[in-house]
Amino acid sequence: MTGKKAFWRSLFWLSVVGGTAVFLFAARFPPTMLSAFTLVWTATGSQVGEEYGYAVASAGDVNGDTYADLIVGAPHFDDSTYLGGAAFVFYGSAAGLSDQPDWTAGSELNGARFGFAVAAAGDVNDDGYDDVLIGAYRSNNEQPEEGRAYLYLGSAHGLADEPAWTYESNQKDAQLAYSVAGAGDVNDDGFDDVLVGARWYDGALLNEGAAFLFFGSEDGLNPTPDWTAVGGQTGAAFGTAVNSAGDTNQDGYDDFLVGAAFYSGTQIEEGAAFLYLGGPHPDAIADWQMSGGQTGSLFGAAVAAGDFNQDGRSDILVGAPHFGQTVEGEGGVFLFLGGEQSMSDTAVWSGFSQQEGALYGTAVAAGDVNGDGLTDLMVGAPQYTHDQQLEGRVFLYLGTPDTLNSLASWTGDGDKAETNFGRSAGPAGDTNGDGFGDLAVGAPQFRTNRDLVGRAYVFFGAESISGNHTVFLPFVVHE
Repeated sequence: MTGKKAFWRSLFWLSVVGGTAVFLFAARFPPTMLSAFTLVWTATGSQVGEEYGYAVASAGDVNGDTYADLIVGAPHFDDSTYLGGAAFVFYGSAAGLSDQPDWTAGSELNGARFGFAVAAAGDVNDDGYDDVLIGAYRSNNEQPEEGRAYLYLGSAHGLADEPAWTYESNQKDAQLAYSVAGAGDVNDDGFDDVLVGARWYDGALLNEGAAFLFFGSEDGLNPTPDWTAVGGQTGAAFGTAVNSAGDTNQDGYDDFLVGAAFYSGTQIEEGAAFLYLGGPHPDAIADWQMSGGQTGSLFGAAVAAGDFNQDGRSDILVGAPHFGQTVEGEGGVFLFLGGEQSMSDTAVWSGFSQQEGALYGTAVAAGDVNGDGLTDLMVGAPQYTHDQQLEGRVFLYLGTPDTLNSLASWTGDGDKAETNFGRSAGPAGDTNGDGFGDLAVGAPQFRTNRDLVGRAYVFFGAESISGNHTVFLPFVVHE
């Protein structure tokens, strides 16, 4: 990939040992061992309780070598250098991702939760290298839990050691950067923009939440928001999730999404998702809004987008991890189609776990993992139980020319009790340059020798994808 337009095509195809063991921080498996859509790489936390893999995401191509890179967050990482969490970036290559992190950053502020949210920022200064956005929602500078967002610029040598930009809420308990995302190019000026959510921000109302949009420029991100919106309701948690929506109405401007997980419409805390159309000066009033329709469903806890019906307009995905269709708290994901005039008001596709408390829809993302040019859907259900209690599962639904398959074409399980596999999941980009997009998954509760450390996984995309894959490999870690 070279430049930001290529980046957004690949990422936003859119817009986580016991006993005696040989313990490897990361593992990469040779191509001779691979079958279709097989686990090829893992990285495991090195500290007890760090929750490595709580967030995973493609970093884009931060060093301009045409291979996609991966970022992994560990919000409870704590050592002599970083007291408040850390994030790690692994560079891609023809062989896949590095065995050891090529870049590490963290917070010196105790309990900051640096790495709780991570995202590719696109190319905010249009220098040909993709940049990375990291959130530390409990960062405490002068206000407790005000939150802080960090931007690190890419270069021929990779990511810079120091952030080029930071932003704080300057408000107690606002939890700014609970969510972060690249927004695409909202104002069509040739520079990518970023979104930051602050779920408990106080505007006119207590804990209504807020989202902030920052325009990119030759000098990077502006020091103050270029756009702000608030939840408009006490306790709405507007900004729980933010993401690019792509171009939903095909007007040449990228649009963007904000989720408010505790928004109350006709039902208490049903949750809501809001779409804002791009333009030179985006409106602070949503152009489309949809609510969960069920008390406590947390509709809008995850949002994403992609073009699922191949009409040139981006469509919207909304996760509701506490939604119950047939059983309580199974979770649901809903797809709404873009349109020239407005988004559809009725979901054209929906999926459910059919298992109580699975939290299906905690992670939602879109990409093309089998190289057929059709958009596929990835859903995380971190409390799903298959043959191990609360091991977690990721569901992959392959795209069709008109929509999505009704049944998952592939599932991956944690295959170890209480791993939280699927807490984060989404496209990793093409990390090995084989023409297929890869899938990244985080399992922040993964344990080695009974110690909670966390683990991240990458599966190579392939032309043929089907079946179920359990991700615990005895030849990597011996118990």
